[in-house]
Amino acid sequence: MSGLVKLTSRLSQFKNVLHPLRQSLYARNAANISNVIAKRQFARTLWHMCSSRSDTGFVTQWKIKHPSDLCSCGCGIHGVHTKSDKELVEFLNEELATEKKSMKMIKVPPTFEGFTVEANGSDVDLTKKLENETVTVSFNVNHTVDSEPPEPQINAKMDKPEFGEMRSRPSFEVDIKRGNKTLSFSCSFMENVADQQTDEAYGDLFGIDEVTIFEGEWNEKVYAVSGEILDGFLYDLFMSQLEDRGITNEFVEKLSDFSTHYEHMSYVNLLQQIQSFAAGK
Repeated sequence: MSGLVKLTSRLSQFKNVLHPLRQSLYARNAANISNVIAKRQFARTLWHMCSSRSDTGFVTQWKIKHPSDLCSCGCGIHGVHTKSDKELVEFLNEELATEKKSMKMIKVPPTFEGFTVEANGSDVDLTKKLENETVTVSFNVNHTVDSEPPEPQINAKMDKPEFGEMRSRPSFEVDIKRGNKTLSFSCSFMENVADQQTDEAYGDLFGIDEVTIFEGEWNEKVYAVSGEILDGFLYDLFMSQLEDRGITNEFVEKLSDFSTHYEHMSYVNLLQQIQSFAAGK
């Protein structure tokens, strides 16, 4: 009997020991369950926020999917986010208005002095077909405008002197192609042409810098001779070759006009692209 009492007493003590452990395990499980429930509730809330379905209507859905692109500074200009962008856009508005007033070429003409015109960016090709050959005049308008403004024309009757137009004087290539062979001249405008004026006539407005001939396509291995070391009589014969094909002083002067107007049109187009870029369009 005493043995049974002892066993009952031990079981009671063991039960008292297990009771706190069960409470601890229960509390831990309850906490885990609460965390899971909380996570699920958060996930549902996040899903509800991101879901394309909206209980508040079309306006809320539009705000989430299509945030505003207007500047945060309140200027109201689409996509402009810095002060310098805003100042650049405002300046270009005035600059473009001024430049457009002085434009003399709105679009590239199809022909020029009997040549077909093909313009691609800063490159311009003038092509003319004769009986058994094709003459092509090529030039690029980049960096061809006078770096210094021309001297003003002073007149005693004028309140303010008039400044001459800044002109484009590009170097140009003249290719005379017959069959698969091409005779090529690299030419450029003479410097200080006004100083070469005589009482009877003007000197050449342009000169030959280089002469070469090649078959097929040109490559760097093709030999070329400088115009400066050519025999004087041979040089004159080459100039006559160009003159016979319409490359004269008059043509080159008009070429400068064409290049000046085309370069200015390209400059205005550049300003318009920069303005759109700064405005975020």
